[in-house]
Amino acid sequence: MESKLNNKKILFLCPLFFNYHKKIMKAMESMGAEVDYFDERPSNTVLSKALLRINRNFVTPQIKKHYQEIYSEIKNKTYDYIFICQAEATPIWFLKDIQKLNPTARMVLMLWDSVANKINTLEKLDFFDEVFSFDKKDCDQFGLTFRPLFFDKEYGLIAKEKPELVYDLFFVGTVHSDRYRILKEIRQQFEKNDLNVFYFMYLPSNLMYYQRKLFTNDFTGSQINEFSFEGMPSEQLTEKLKQSRAVVDIQHPKQTGLTMRTIEMLGANKKMITTNADIQHYDFYHPNNICVVDRDKVVVPDEFMKAPFVPVDDKVKDRYSINYFILDILGLIGEKEHNFYVE
Repeated sequence: MESKLNNKKILFLCPLFFNYHKKIMKAMESMGAEVDYFDERPSNTVLSKALLRINRNFVTPQIKKHYQEIYSEIKNKTYDYIFICQAEATPIWFLKDIQKLNPTARMVLMLWDSVANKINTLEKLDFFDEVFSFDKKDCDQFGLTFRPLFFDKEYGLIAKEKPELVYDLFFVGTVHSDRYRILKEIRQQFEKNDLNVFYFMYLPSNLMYYQRKLFTNDFTGSQINEFSFEGMPSEQLTEKLKQSRAVVDIQHPKQTGLTMRTIEMLGANKKMITTNADIQHYDFYHPNNICVVDRDKVVVPDEFMKAPFVPVDDKVKDRYSINYFILDILGLIGEKEHNFYVE
């Protein structure tokens, strides 16, 4: 199956999002593809990303310059696949031009954020041969192809290891929306039961902390020393995860799709506490492994942590692996024998 990408040329545009762009590129190259990667956004500063989301007209000159530079690098090349993630910044003129340069290439778009958070993307859907989304609700509303996210091979390796468990609960992530309140309530329940909790709560800047502390209720009762303003090194994250029994995941209130962290925990064979009730419809769901909590009334039943983990069938897990994900997006899986989702 993996030989289907041998010597195939892929143009890959993806925003910098932790190291996921590198993982996808590395996986495509490991399957024999030649990949030209470019950042989908012209800049990754907090201000630039905010302006792009609020009104892209604020950053139109930067977008134009960025994509003119990309075009000058690829105009003399031909590709078998054009693979774009998000397309929030990608201008329509660029999509038209690369179609002309590569009339036989398969053009695909993957969305790992909800359409509600990526309003600039809707007008570009018709330029692609197929548009995938991790959000089942968006797929039903906009006629997109449902495709959950993936776990990298490192999480498959974690599942095979048997390290000594140090933590009962683990969280690493950006603290948005109502995450702080929910994390605090879960921590209190765990510590009341003498269970060990490891949290790494990230914010892009201390200015953002003070802003939300003063003008919203998001950080009520918080202290600035609870947060980190620098990301955790991936090696440290992996080590802490290995030592943990369960992971907490809180999706954005506007999303119904499963986060990357959720799928990674599937790969790593870790229990999960999540606010996303939609997870109960997925083919890997088991109540012993996944506890769904109400984000407005957070209760983790004591019996959940005591129940044994039930291994997920390998055939089910494989469909969420990064290699399968890529081949699925590129249209190389053939006849689909699964739906991922059970109504």
